[in-house]
Amino acid sequence: MNMPDAIFTYSIEVLVLAIAMDILFGEPPGILHPVVWMGKGIRSLQGLASKFKDKRFFGMFMVAAMTGTSFLAGLLVVSTQFILPKTITLLVMAYFLKSTFSFRMLLTSGNGIMAGLVSGHPDAARDDLKALVSRDTAGMDEPHMASAVIESVSENFVDTILSPLFFYLILGLPGALAYKAVNTLDSMVGYRNREFVELGWASARFDDILNWIPARLSLIFIVAGAVFTGSPVNAIRTCLKDRGQTPSPNSGWPMASAAGALGVRLEKQGHYVLGENSGLPLATDIARANKLVGMASVLLFMSTTVVLYL
Repeated sequence: MNMPDAIFTYSIEVLVLAIAMDILFGEPPGILHPVVWMGKGIRSLQGLASKFKDKRFFGMFMVAAMTGTSFLAGLLVVSTQFILPKTITLLVMAYFLKSTFSFRMLLTSGNGIMAGLVSGHPDAARDDLKALVSRDTAGMDEPHMASAVIESVSENFVDTILSPLFFYLILGLPGALAYKAVNTLDSMVGYRNREFVELGWASARFDDILNWIPARLSLIFIVAGAVFTGSPVNAIRTCLKDRGQTPSPNSGWPMASAAGALGVRLEKQGHYVLGENSGLPLATDIARANKLVGMASVLLFMSTTVVLYL
């Protein structure tokens, strides 16, 4: 068996095991988490950036270094099948694949905020929201906090579930890890502020490119999920109407789809409005959003398994 063939060996078994690991155990401790290792690598490269005058060029080097290293790490993990028993190889590959997506964490990340809002503790919910979104949460009212959570859940359906599985289908475990490296790099230095506008330019653009197809595929799965949890017709209508309202070329697709499916307006004040003909969400709509994205994720897992089988 040569290496190109080996990349796809055990694909279905690895995927099923990875999903089971995620649902049963959630995220591993930071010291054992491959994405945390990526983050430490990025921080190390950031420390070298001050020595380079051309920050944009160094940002391109960071993308190449992190993508290449993660892809090679994936090849190394895949190569364990040549020296280890099959069961061990399956577990190791599944562990690394699980690190690229976060189904359980995605669907539970907003629960604390929802609980705080429902129980009448908006200040606590506002503090929790700071860890979920990059916007200023000071003074946000309940509907806008609920909107921020739903936006995050729907947008992260692409970043943390759909895209990793998309690249797993194309390039196996190495592809999923390489995508996650770019996505992690973008989350750390891809902000459009004075500190990262040059250094993070390459990672932000490359992340946009990698997510371009998955973001558009998200409409299919959110619409399919809305058959069970909302309005599929309104999901399509709102997505096609409002998908271009966001600054990102990709985030508008899953967020506008979710807004339509749930029949709510998602609004980042001063920036965009999705589903303008509906009312702002209530705290309880967060649970509906979790159900929608959860169903979309289940359908995605099933579809991925079928494609691998074929």
